[in-house]
Amino acid sequence: MLIYCLAEFLQQFKYFRIMLEKRKKNLKYILVFLSIFSYFLLFYFKDYSIAGAQVDFRSFYFNNIQFFKEDFYNSIVNYGLLGDANYPLDYIFHAFLNPFSFDKDLYLLSTLFIGFFVFIIFAISLEKINFSKIDSYSIGSLILLLPWFSGRAYWGTSAVLGIFFLTISFYFFIKIKNSHNDAKTLDLILLCIFSSAALYTRNSFVFFPIFIIFFLFLNQFNFKKIFLVLINYFILAIPGLLLIFIWGGFYDSKNMDIYEMHNFRNILKNFPIILNYIFFYLWPIFLLEEKRFNLKKFLIKHQFSFLISIITLLILSLLGHMNYLSDMVNGGGVILEFGSYIGDKLNLIFLITSSIGFSFLYYFLKQNFKNNIILFLPIFLIFGHPKVLYQDYFEPLIFIMFFLGIICNKFDKIIYKNFIYIYVIYFVYFVIYNYSAIIYKNSIIS
Repeated sequence: MLIYCLAEFLQQFKYFRIMLEKRKKNLKYILVFLSIFSYFLLFYFKDYSIAGAQVDFRSFYFNNIQFFKEDFYNSIVNYGLLGDANYPLDYIFHAFLNPFSFDKDLYLLSTLFIGFFVFIIFAISLEKINFSKIDSYSIGSLILLLPWFSGRAYWGTSAVLGIFFLTISFYFFIKIKNSHNDAKTLDLILLCIFSSAALYTRNSFVFFPIFIIFFLFLNQFNFKKIFLVLINYFILAIPGLLLIFIWGGFYDSKNMDIYEMHNFRNILKNFPIILNYIFFYLWPIFLLEEKRFNLKKFLIKHQFSFLISIITLLILSLLGHMNYLSDMVNGGGVILEFGSYIGDKLNLIFLITSSIGFSFLYYFLKQNFKNNIILFLPIFLIFGHPKVLYQDYFEPLIFIMFFLGIICNKFDKIIYKNFIYIYVIYFVYFVIYNYSAIIYKNSIIS
């Protein structure tokens, strides 16, 4: 309902639309500035940020960095005692390469700028796919308005460095994709290095190296290019193999048991949640056509996939297989939380938006099956592991992958034609999302 009212407001406010037409460029500069200003302003008030990273930072994260400085060997051997399920590159990076990690305030300032550089790299990557400079920085700056992304940057946990490395690898992937068999050797090596660094910082980002390998094979890259990538990944896998040898498994099982928290059994339960996250970040693109919000037209156009999904989810709900959604204390995302807040005991809002998210997924697979299946399948399998699936795991991942074309789609003409409307709606949407989430979180705590 909130999304519908917002879109209708923009549609019916004719003076506003006329202003957009006449002053597009000035408006873009103003909104980019406001996005950047909001990002740095909220850092000052970071104690109110929504991200759970604040608790992690204060309870163990900064101390773990100091442990790595003081005793690197034991920190690795007994890594499970540090209470982090991700691989330790983030701690190593900050302990030995970040000159500001000796002081908490300076450290947080440094990770604030790492988050800001994600925006810069994202914008530069958008230029590589033929967005103008101002349009690239307009879209790129939107991620600075996202509460979980900015909250992670404010409190300096592994997610911000992980998405930093991953965004750099997206940049080199785009260069290689555009060049195909003329891709430079250095670009291929750097793609492998940064995608591996993302994996060693945030385990779930392993989906991207898997995608890269299959992408090169399926898109008939030169065998020498593929062989170079495989050799590089093999070399870069050696540190991971050493950790497995030291720990006796994929994680330090003698000091930490993550079986109950990360298990294949959770994948089916998390499937509709991931669909909901896809909807949450991409609805303005799908539901805006010819500068107006048209849910009816969307449902008619995508009725087959939508009906299959909503009927399946409703049957599962009636049989009691969706009751776990109502029992969730943590995770599930904004839409599930909103439904709970307004008393939607049957989770109908969540089921409808997840079904629309399934329609988005179905559209992507129908448009380019071979490239999108090798992207989404690892994402659903890997991100589906956790018992508690938080929305911040996908922020700003889904948004970045869509606009960079990592998720193959044919929305480029619609985006270029309706750019200012899509951009403004995203800006207003993310501002409302950011500030209302912060207010809601702090009202719950108080």
